[in-house]
Amino acid sequence: MKEKNNVNLMPIKSYSNCYIQRKQIYKENKNKSGIYRWNNLVTGKCYIGSAINLTNRLYNYLSYKFLIRETRYNKSLIYKAILKYNYNNFSLDILKYCNSNELIKWEQYYIDLLSPKYNKLKIVKSSIGFKHSPETLLKFKTRKLSTEALNNLRLAKSLKSGHPIIIINKENNCKKKYISIHAAARNLDIDYSTLYYYVNKNKLFRGIYLIIKE
Repeated sequence: MKEKNNVNLMPIKSYSNCYIQRKQIYKENKNKSGIYRWNNLVTGKCYIGSAINLTNRLYNYLSYKFLIRETRYNKSLIYKAILKYNYNNFSLDILKYCNSNELIKWEQYYIDLLSPKYNKLKIVKSSIGFKHSPETLLKFKTRKLSTEALNNLRLAKSLKSGHPIIIINKENNCKKKYISIHAAARNLDIDYSTLYYYVNKNKLFRGIYLIIKE
């Protein structure tokens, strides 16, 4: 059931088709620090975040490859939600531009104001200058990946090396073979990471295309 947010807030910028508008997002927020909000249009839940460089931060959000990789190792609610509901069911707002030294203050302000459901931490802490301990770094190096994670890594490696893929139009059963996922992405005029997400997932891209590795 969709949750209602009673706070009427006018963002500085708002993007209703964030994935389609990603080039515009990168351009308009280049070298800017500020506070952003992801809005789930289905559930009404939102996420508040901040970034010293909004373009760099949002570039990661708008990459299926990044989200898939990150959700293997952490429990980010917003990453999982975007993968579950897809970009077309999210809007993106830029709530405020500010100096980098004011990010914590303003992020905390909007978290207190909006009570975002996807924010697990309600008290903002700075990660600037943070470094993992030697023990934590050792755990990263020696961690054992699940069978699924290993298979996904192998798949990513094979696709990057130019492994052929096939795209099947389920409406007319037409098949087209590409020498690599990059070639297919160029032909369809979309981002490589988008197609990567759908490879061998048995999910239809744009509702009609089945994408499989040969």
